[in-house]
Amino acid sequence: MGTFYCQCRDGWAGRLCNRDVNECSQESGSCSQICYNKPGSFQCGCYSGYTLSLDGRTCHDLDECADAGACGEAQCQNLPGSYSCLCDEGYAFSSQEKSCRDVDECAEGRCEQACVNSPGSYTCHCDGRGGLKLSPDMNTCEDILPCVPFNVAKSVKSLYLGRMFSGTPVIRLRFKRLQPTRLVAEFDFRTFDPEGVLFFAGGHRDSTWIVLGLRAGRLELQLRYQGVGRVTSSGPIINHGSWQTISVEELERNLVIKVNKDAVMKIAVAGDLFQLDRGLYHLNLTVGGVPFKEKDLVQPMNPRLDGCLRSWHWLDGEDTTVQETVKANVNMQCFSLTERGSFFPGRGFASYSLDYARTSPDVGTETTWEVEAVARIRPAADTGMLLALVGDDQAVALSVALVDYHSTKKLKKQLVVLAVESVTLVLMEIKVCDGQEHVVTVSVNKDEATLVVDGTKGQSEVSPAGLQERLAVLGRHLQGSVLTFVGGLPDVPATSAPVTAFYRGCMTLEVNRKVLDLDEAIYKHSDITAHSCPPAEPAA
Repeated sequence: MGTFYCQCRDGWAGRLCNRDVNECSQESGSCSQICYNKPGSFQCGCYSGYTLSLDGRTCHDLDECADAGACGEAQCQNLPGSYSCLCDEGYAFSSQEKSCRDVDECAEGRCEQACVNSPGSYTCHCDGRGGLKLSPDMNTCEDILPCVPFNVAKSVKSLYLGRMFSGTPVIRLRFKRLQPTRLVAEFDFRTFDPEGVLFFAGGHRDSTWIVLGLRAGRLELQLRYQGVGRVTSSGPIINHGSWQTISVEELERNLVIKVNKDAVMKIAVAGDLFQLDRGLYHLNLTVGGVPFKEKDLVQPMNPRLDGCLRSWHWLDGEDTTVQETVKANVNMQCFSLTERGSFFPGRGFASYSLDYARTSPDVGTETTWEVEAVARIRPAADTGMLLALVGDDQAVALSVALVDYHSTKKLKKQLVVLAVESVTLVLMEIKVCDGQEHVVTVSVNKDEATLVVDGTKGQSEVSPAGLQERLAVLGRHLQGSVLTFVGGLPDVPATSAPVTAFYRGCMTLEVNRKVLDLDEAIYKHSDITAHSCPPAEPAA
């Protein structure tokens, strides 16, 4: 009576029902995520990645991965309110292309030195020729250190004959006498080398001279008197690595050669070695080589001799200048102790020109190829090149090497690897630092590649198709000219093979069923000893 009131619909308030009620101000209007106020009403909403349930209030996760095209070729992972496109390690998702793209880790500067990017991965390389290898983090570099110490002590009272790979003498002496003088030479000698020149005594090439050398382990005397040449060989095998005393003496128109005081040769000669010239008697004496080309010997021989002299006496007089020269130059001294084998000091290599092509009897004249190698090694370090074939273009066509990590698994492990260019085909574990001799056998032809270490076959690192592709690459290299390198590589990029470091330790090598004699190489670093190796230090 006398007034009125308005009855408001839901969502409105006020005396005249003209004020909107904000339902969202109280407990979000019972919406689980978002509440939108509207004139006289409200509406629930959801965050991105969620959808509204039938009750109009609660939200549930939207599975974006139900859409097959959400991630393209990448793997789709649904997340609460979102999703993620996943790629394998080494790849990143491109939202524009909806695909996984390779990450170029090299562009990120992960490697200390050289870096090679590969699909989904990368490999760091260190300057092996500079004495470096990968450290355990697989990115930085560290020094290659010996893990087996070798007794490389030298004897200051010894003279090493194998220092000059050129085959030129290590010592040249010239004697002048007022009176006729006869040659008397005596020295202690030790070698494992079967062939080479001990010393030359006489005049120039076309006059009178003698050469004492070794052939097939026995002493050989070559003589030229008044233009007439002779060769005599006799006595025991002496390249057994033990010291023995050898003497040569001119005695009443005879030359007498003795081994350990026993005469092994007595040769009648027509003249004297000392030649009269302008009132003086002259004699040239060269040790470890001849003063002319070896082809001008009576019978050519390889003059290079990995041997050792001590207690030498030339013409009954102690030549102190030779002793002082040797004492001042460690490269002229011998290892105090030696064993059979060749010693690689961790610097330098030897190279050969070998042919790997062969005619197959099955297919008549068709030429095929094979590489078979047996290396007997006593390593001093866990990283180094044993054998490599290098083409004209400096490509490392094939390599067999010691390495201390598994490149694809990024794992430190002592291995022997067989590779074509930079791709490892086969690998095998080896206990490289145990001081023992290990036998590494490699056989590669157009169909297969095998690596055997101490009788155990290595495991393949490539697919059958990948192997055939690599062997075809090797076959093409072998159709051109390749040089065979032992103990190291020439100056090639660090990325051209799994290992570029020089080998350190003892090694003898057989290639295609022929023992490689380092004296027969076309080049050898002068610090590599061809037929002698120092022993490993006894374990403490």
